Amino acid sequence: MRSVGELSSYILGSLKDEEAGRVALYHYLKNFCEFENFITPKLINSFLAEALQLPHWQEKRVDLQTDIHELLQRFFSQTGTPFSLDQVWDVSRMQLILLTQCENLYSTVKHYEQSLLKEGEGFRLLPDGELRIVVIKRFGQGEILVRTYNNLVRMEGHILIPLCPEQEIFYNSSLELMNDRVQKLRPAPHSKVQFVLKEGEVQAQFTSGFAFRQNQNLKLVSLAQEPRIFWPLKRLERYYVYRPSDPYYVELMSGLSRAIQMLQSREPEAMSFARTTFESGQIAFDQIFPDDKGLYANLRELARQISFKTKEVSFERSSISPTP
Repeated sequence: MRSVGELSSYILGSLKDEEAGRVALYHYLKNFCEFENFITPKLINSFLAEALQLPHWQEKRVDLQTDIHELLQRFFSQTGTPFSLDQVWDVSRMQLILLTQCENLYSTVKHYEQSLLKEGEGFRLLPDGELRIVVIKRFGQGEILVRTYNNLVRMEGHILIPLCPEQEIFYNSSLELMNDRVQKLRPAPHSKVQFVLKEGEVQAQFTSGFAFRQNQNLKLVSLAQEPRIFWPLKRLERYYVYRPSDPYYVELMSGLSRAIQMLQSREPEAMSFARTTFESGQIAFDQIFPDDKGLYANLRELARQISFKTKEVSFERSSISPTP
């Protein structure tokens, strides 16, 4: 069997068209796979599934099929290694369907996830709007995997199957992010981020576009440093993390209460702290917790206190201004 590294080197020596499917495969192998792993039909199909999530390759499925098939045929014939091309998807003939009803998407994902279950495992599904499903899967030892699927599915015979997960997050039994596991988020339709918690730091890699090119590689002290990771993760966690146990949520609510108290007590620097806290709370409400009544109530009260304090200060200044 041939490795990811060997195929990557072969592709690099055969690149001609910068928009060819093999360019996307090269960057996919480089950015998402370990170089010592073997090339298998499953790996190639994983690439094709990710590619077909993008409108560019949906429109150019025939070109993608032709280029990848020709590439694999030449690579394996030159190395004299057998490879089952018949197990690789023929994306030029694949029927893709955008489901428009949440009930259909729910049942499609449910059927697919049930087919993957092993003894001692279980899962539950939660709709995320009309066009996305969140799957929370618990393994035998209590570990948790969270996946999200969008509404793009493929036909296999008479069965609908999700194309591939958009996001994958791994937790231990205490619902803490697992170390040394690749976590995947999609902060925007055409961009992805992979990050790993390792030895007290976060290693993150951002890719974008139809060729899966890496556009940034970061090392962070904490996830909160990078909004492109922190906000999508928190937005996802609102479905399964108990908010009163979430340190971020607890700190947010505590800060809002503190700001209200400071304004009421006329403490020094109260207005500055209140404005900063209100802005942070407003972002959290818009981005993560749009349905949180407690957060909304605190924001409304803080806004009222800020408005009252602003009018009060303005009145005091006008009262002491000298008469011309």
